[in-house]
Amino acid sequence: MADAATTADAVRTDAGTDHSFLWRRLHSLSGVLPLGAFLCYHVFENLSALRGPAAYDEMVAHVNTLLPRGFFYVLELVTIVLPLAYHALYGVWVAVSGRPNVGRYAYAGNWGYLTQRITGGIALLFLLVHVGTLRTWVTLLGNHLAPVPVPADGLDLVTYRDVAAHLGNPASLGVQSIIAGDHVFALYVIGTLCTIWHFTYGLKGFCWTWGLAVGRLAQRRVTVVAWLLFAVLSVATLSILFQMRFGALG
Repeated sequence: MADAATTADAVRTDAGTDHSFLWRRLHSLSGVLPLGAFLCYHVFENLSALRGPAAYDEMVAHVNTLLPRGFFYVLELVTIVLPLAYHALYGVWVAVSGRPNVGRYAYAGNWGYLTQRITGGIALLFLLVHVGTLRTWVTLLGNHLAPVPVPADGLDLVTYRDVAAHLGNPASLGVQSIIAGDHVFALYVIGTLCTIWHFTYGLKGFCWTWGLAVGRLAQRRVTVVAWLLFAVLSVATLSILFQMRFGALG
C-alpha cells in the first residue's frame, strides 16, 4: 500500500545494493511485535483503573515486581525502548522522504498511507509526553504529580492519583502545569486514538508485507479484524481516560 503512495520509495545505491526492503520489513515487524503486542497488553492492564485507585495501584506494583529491577529494566530496554526508537526514527525518515500523491490519485490506499504518516507523528508526540512524564519524571525520578504516601518497601511507583492529576482531575490536581491539566487530557484522547489507528492500520500492511494475507479475501478479513481491534482498543482506552479524568478518587 505504501508503494502506491510514493513515487520512489527505494533507490538502488551506487554499490548496487538496496537495503530499504530489509529496513521496511523490520519497521513493519517492530510495529506489531513487540510494540503492538505491548500496546494491547498495556490497555488490558490499565483496565484495572475502572475498578478504582486501589486496584490500579495494585496492578502497577504487581507488574513492577514480576522480575528483579535490573532484569526488568533490561527487558524494558530490549523489548520496548529500542524497538520504539527504531520504529519512530525510521518512520520519521519514511515520512520525510516519501511523497504521498493523494492529490493526483485519491485511492483509499493513498489516503491510508497519508493518515498513517500523520497519526504516526501525533503518536510520537503523545508517547514523548506519556513516557517522559509518567515513566521518567514520576517513576524513575520520583517527582509525583499528587500527594502519595511514602512506600514502605522503597519501590516508588506511579500511582492512580499521579495519572489522574496528569489528566487534570481536579480531585487530584493541585495546580495545572505543562505536564498536568486539561490540555494533557485532550492530548491523551487524540494521541491514544492516533496510536491505536497507527497500529491497527499498520497491522494490515504487516500481514501483506510478510505474506500472511495473500489474496483479496484474506486481505478483506484482515481489514475487518483490524477495524474490530481498533474499536475494542479505542473503547477500552477512552473508558480508562474518562474514568481517571472525571471519576472520584474514592
